[in-house]
Amino acid sequence: MRLGLIGSTGHWQTYAPALKLVPGLTLVAVATAGPEETTGAFDHAPGQTMDTRRYDDARKMLDAERLDVVQVCGRCDQIPVWVGICLERGLPVMAEKPLAMDLPALEGLFQAATKTKAALVPMHTMRGVAELAAVRQAVRGGDIGDPLMSFSQKTYKWGKSRPDFYRSRKTFPGLAPWVGIHAFDWLHWILGDVFTEVMGREGTTARPEYPACGSQAAFVLTMGNGGVASVALDYLRPAHAPSHADERLRIAGTRGVIETALVERKVTLSTTDGPARILDLQKTEDIFTQFVRSLRGESPLPLTLHEACRITEIAIKAQQAADTGHVVSLRDSPYRNRV
Repeated sequence: MRLGLIGSTGHWQTYAPALKLVPGLTLVAVATAGPEETTGAFDHAPGQTMDTRRYDDARKMLDAERLDVVQVCGRCDQIPVWVGICLERGLPVMAEKPLAMDLPALEGLFQAATKTKAALVPMHTMRGVAELAAVRQAVRGGDIGDPLMSFSQKTYKWGKSRPDFYRSRKTFPGLAPWVGIHAFDWLHWILGDVFTEVMGREGTTARPEYPACGSQAAFVLTMGNGGVASVALDYLRPAHAPSHADERLRIAGTRGVIETALVERKVTLSTTDGPARILDLQKTEDIFTQFVRSLRGESPLPLTLHEACRITEIAIKAQQAADTGHVVSLRDSPYRNRV
């Protein structure tokens, strides 16, 4: 399989594990996603050889190369542009999240993928995390009964600085679609498409010079069964903390509670049937490898098109809720309950 890369921004090395796990997958070409990038960023790209061709213009790469799959990792506003171009050519795409920064652009990608039947999967990489997979198995298996309450946390280090595109909503979608989308994704993956409305608040208190990117935010999602899911996001993790991120999930149900702190690499299940216990973790596969295997007919897609667009829609609407201070409905959706 012939792989081409568009962009070296964000999580652009997501494809790397698949090079060792999928026989025949070869990086044949790379291209910049915009003028702020250079081909020099690919100097140490995993899988690069003397035969890997470089392009300053991704359109020229798409014209010249016979590609089987494309990865898109540009600036947030560039992602839907390049994804759309790839889909129009019938090329399967794995793209950095969010797929789009607004609902009309998302609908356009959905229509393009539907028309061409080209696979489109966002980089919801946390579906390859063993702890979250264990939580999903337990919840879906009924171990905690009917889920009624959950808390999700994603806290990150900011670092010395961030690129200028974090400063403007023309180039950055907000904290919910950028960071929160991982939590919305794991909630959707574990609990299902159960959310009916979202409210949120955010602030740029710690870094007002980046007005497009909140330093802290919180969201509450109402569930169809009367339950509540809360999501806390921030870029406030201390620089000297032992890890870049501290991500946590707790879900309480009618028969028990399950929780994990990913930095601790364990999942604890407490139920009405007995004392708390640590769950065994099973080996999982990264999302790009899953994606490529699905293109070879070896497994299903890691996310369906409806699921990918639904989760992106939830993230965009969560940001709308924080920006406006209004409760935003999640009921009416062209993507809902089609997973």
